[in-house]
Amino acid sequence: MKVVICILPIICFLISMHKYKAWNNPYVIFNILWSVVGILILCGNKSVYTPSITAMLCVITGIIGFNLSALSRRITLGNRSVLNVKYMFNPRRAAIISTIVLIVSFFLSIDAIRSLLVGVSYSDIRNDYYTYDGGGSVLLYYFREYIIDPLRYVVIVSAIFAIFKKEYRSKLLILNASLCVLLQAVSNGGRYILMNTFFMIICGALILNRDVKLSLKQKMEIVFFGGILAYGLIFLTNSRATYLMQNMTIGEKMFSTVYQYFAGSITYLGEVIKNTPNIKGATYGVNFVAGWISPLFVILNYIGILSYPQVFSVIGTEACKVLKIGENLYYNAMPTVFGYFYIDGGLVLTFIEAWIWGYICKRLYTRAGNGNLLFTAVYILMFLQICNASTRWFLYSTGYCLAYIYMRLVFDREKFVEEE
Repeated sequence: MKVVICILPIICFLISMHKYKAWNNPYVIFNILWSVVGILILCGNKSVYTPSITAMLCVITGIIGFNLSALSRRITLGNRSVLNVKYMFNPRRAAIISTIVLIVSFFLSIDAIRSLLVGVSYSDIRNDYYTYDGGGSVLLYYFREYIIDPLRYVVIVSAIFAIFKKEYRSKLLILNASLCVLLQAVSNGGRYILMNTFFMIICGALILNRDVKLSLKQKMEIVFFGGILAYGLIFLTNSRATYLMQNMTIGEKMFSTVYQYFAGSITYLGEVIKNTPNIKGATYGVNFVAGWISPLFVILNYIGILSYPQVFSVIGTEACKVLKIGENLYYNAMPTVFGYFYIDGGLVLTFIEAWIWGYICKRLYTRAGNGNLLFTAVYILMFLQICNASTRWFLYSTGYCLAYIYMRLVFDREKFVEEE
């Protein structure tokens, strides 16, 4: 089974690269990721348990489903003209939004900055960030989740447009976005924001600069910025190290982190299934669209019309538990995207939902490739999910899903055009 999970994505990558010849293509990126994961699993790590057969079968099913969506014909529903509108990016409006988000982010980060200055660990800062027991903190949580977090995605993508498109160049927008990322990393002690920003920049460089050769200065700037992000990842990894990693060198901590993020998630999925045998099919397909529909139930629950369905809590209670994935290693909250699908409905829904997701990626990429800037921005967001396929399903998060809707705020509709 380990050989299959290694060879299958490599074969799919070679086929995709031969067919599309584009590094930003969803099938190419998807299969690169899972090829790396497969190689890691095949090589093994003495500190991490070998993934269970069920977990590896789940991943293999998902890989097959996603790749088979490439063979699907275009599905047309409703009025196509709605999707064929041409949009122009508005850097001035994006700069204004970025300034507002930066100011709010600064005030939300004051306590974390104070804690950092007096020597509080990033681990404790992160715990405080995700704790909302009091009534006021609950409101703050939803304010961050429904407004600030999605707008931060919008600001980052807008800054990418400003970097790679001369006509949209805005130093203020780029500066604000950089500070927003920095404040987010400081306020929750998280490495994800740094890594995900890097992924989005890579996608922007590939899809917005495909016909433009980068100058030596631009290449040096990208290398420098990438180096800063890499240093930030290493620094946070070292600062957040638990007692289990205290005797490791920085290199060992980084390797352990990389292995856990990319291959440990498969082992973790197996432990989740083992720990909760009845979790298969526990959410009836809800996980796939949870980020879109959960706000509706939050509102209905708040006004007393309908209680918040327990089905939305399955991931939080069962697939976010801290479980042992090695003799001295523990993991939580990242059962891979296919783990979410498996919890939705076993291997059947794993295949179906992976196929649907692959088809969505395919259509977004096609529209972005045809020059639709709004869909380019949306594809950069989806590219982020593809790069995180081995960890978690971002579309379970309301903050991430709302970013797709809020992205429209920085674009002006121009006219109707026919899709090529």
